Amino acid sequence: METMEDCILQRINLEIGNDFKKLHRAAIIAEEYKARLKNVAENFNYDQEHNNSRFKTAFECQEQASDSIDFQMEKLNQFTEKLSQRIQKSSKALKLVHKDLEQVRQLQQLAEYLHIIEEIKELNNALKNALDGRDETKIINLYLNLYEENNAEHCILGRLCNVDANFLKSFANSTASYWYGLIKERFVREFELILKSMRWGQKDQNLIHHKPSQDVVVKAQVLAGCLFLLKLPKEEDDPLEAITANIICQPISTPTKYLLAPFRQRFLYHFTGVKQTNRLDKPEWFYTQILNWGKETHLFVGQTFQPSAVKAGKIDFNIRLEFLRGLIQLTIEKLATDIEEISRDENLFAHLLDETLAFEAEIKENFGYPTSFPSAICVITQPVYLLKWISLEQRFCAEKMDAILHAENSWILIDPNTFDDDLKIPKCADQFVCLLEAIKDRYYSLIQPGHQLQFLDLQLKLIDDFRRRLVQLHSSGVIESIPILNAINYVKMVLSEWGENIHYLHLHAALVGPNVDEVNSVFEHPVSELEHWTQELLKNLSTKAVNEIKAKSMAYRHDGWPNMPEQNSKEPFILSPSAGEMFQVMVTILHNLERELSANLFNLTLRLIAKQIDDYILDSMVMNNKFSPAGAAQFNYDMTRNMFALFGQYSRRPDLLFKKIHDANKLLNVSRGTALLLCETLNSNNSLEDEMKALREVGIVNFKPRTCIEILERRTDIRMY
Repeated sequence: METMEDCILQRINLEIGNDFKKLHRAAIIAEEYKARLKNVAENFNYDQEHNNSRFKTAFECQEQASDSIDFQMEKLNQFTEKLSQRIQKSSKALKLVHKDLEQVRQLQQLAEYLHIIEEIKELNNALKNALDGRDETKIINLYLNLYEENNAEHCILGRLCNVDANFLKSFANSTASYWYGLIKERFVREFELILKSMRWGQKDQNLIHHKPSQDVVVKAQVLAGCLFLLKLPKEEDDPLEAITANIICQPISTPTKYLLAPFRQRFLYHFTGVKQTNRLDKPEWFYTQILNWGKETHLFVGQTFQPSAVKAGKIDFNIRLEFLRGLIQLTIEKLATDIEEISRDENLFAHLLDETLAFEAEIKENFGYPTSFPSAICVITQPVYLLKWISLEQRFCAEKMDAILHAENSWILIDPNTFDDDLKIPKCADQFVCLLEAIKDRYYSLIQPGHQLQFLDLQLKLIDDFRRRLVQLHSSGVIESIPILNAINYVKMVLSEWGENIHYLHLHAALVGPNVDEVNSVFEHPVSELEHWTQELLKNLSTKAVNEIKAKSMAYRHDGWPNMPEQNSKEPFILSPSAGEMFQVMVTILHNLERELSANLFNLTLRLIAKQIDDYILDSMVMNNKFSPAGAAQFNYDMTRNMFALFGQYSRRPDLLFKKIHDANKLLNVSRGTALLLCETLNSNNSLEDEMKALREVGIVNFKPRTCIEILERRTDIRMY
């Protein structure tokens, strides 16, 4: 455990340390401690008896600390006096030898200066002798002693980096540049000879089946490693390379340049000038050639020369991808030259777009070409050509949409085995979705989100245009509701699914920003519009169906319900003869709707139809008739064993579709005693809670008490007073 003295010494050492110039702070520290001790003493509470012993101990510690501080202060004062005397003596001595020390320092700098010059001369002689030999590793090591990097301490130019010696730096730079030229000339010459012996880049080369000898490969690797290490001093920070005015990239390393050289020569021979292979209408020719060269060589380049790059310290460097980038730069240069002329002809431009996008997809799929690297697509997405592309795409899609909607078989359903059997998909809807998908596939490879958002805007416009055209077809009576509903339903389902796709989520983030509180679909607005129109069409469809049912229900509604004789208990109930035509229409309508509508739409329509029938039967029949016990029993049979059963083919709980009829039947068929008791309860001045409780006891949950009284009044066996 640390004592008080240890704490004080630790504080003094922290504040003063080894710097005698800070000794004056000792007095400040002492005064600070005394002030703190005085403050503690003033704040002690002497009135509490149990604190007496603690105060006594604290005072003793205070006195010891004060004595210790005074003792140390005395020692510091004595030391300060002795140190001041020693400094005065030393200062006089320093003044006497100052000039001599300055001369010694200058002589040391001169010696170091001459030593560096001597080193440069020795490296000159060594490089001259080594250049006549065959040891490339020795040559490059000697050069690296002269220059490797500006901040490398083991090379001469690195040591001179922060030295104020302009003439010496200039001499060293000139020497390094001189030897750089000679060494590079030799290494490049030998590297080209090795590549030529491998028949590298020649037409009859086939590295897949005939690989060069191991000795040749090793020699090529050594030379590549030397070229990776060889740098000119002014190349320390290589400037970016402009492929075109708008496309900038990192410069290609020296070994890769010479690996690319024969391919560049062959490319320029075939695809420039007046050669027959240089045709504006055949961009696929040079794209295919680049792909073939890449397939034949990219793996060999990576396997052979990547170790050389790693040995040269290029840890994060991938020579295989750099080689591919060099090949693809040939297509960029070619396109940059031809695209202005090609863009004047829409057919040529459209063909170029297709071939460029196909090429982009293939280099990414087959070679793993990074999206961040320049590619041919960078040329066609320059502003003037991107606008032309979007305009061309928009016109093509509009024409395609016309053809889709006006084809003879556009409204036939596609093969149900192709999709979910529950979906009824018109051919035109499927083709429209394919059209949207094709647009996405074309712009998916674009690098900039801003470019992709322009095509997304085109997709949204097409969706709105498609919806409007369907409205026109329906309003003019050309197409009935059911095909239109199926088409809208399928498009809406696809868009809802796409909205959760990672591609469209990224576009949403690019559109509204990554920090938005709620992530929505980019198709939220068109989906809501399609949903609104779906609901309107379903309401119209269900109303039309119910009107047909109503038209056949008059005989049933006006049947002799109050005078119906009692049913023989030995004979089973049968459907009321007056209901036959109404139920036949109902069966036909539901069967046709179930066969023609998509499953989810049919379920919605079924509920809408049931809701309207439920309201209609209650209002137009139950409330407008009297029911004898036999009539009520027959009505209950017609509803529960026939209509409920009919809807039960399409729903697991048909009673939930006809809540009003279900409860009305209970009230009409409940025993007379229960009915009278219920009437008495409902007509008394009971609380609403008591009345609802009484209704729940007989299973009534959907009617208010007043409605229940009105239904009970329909019974002929109950007289209301």
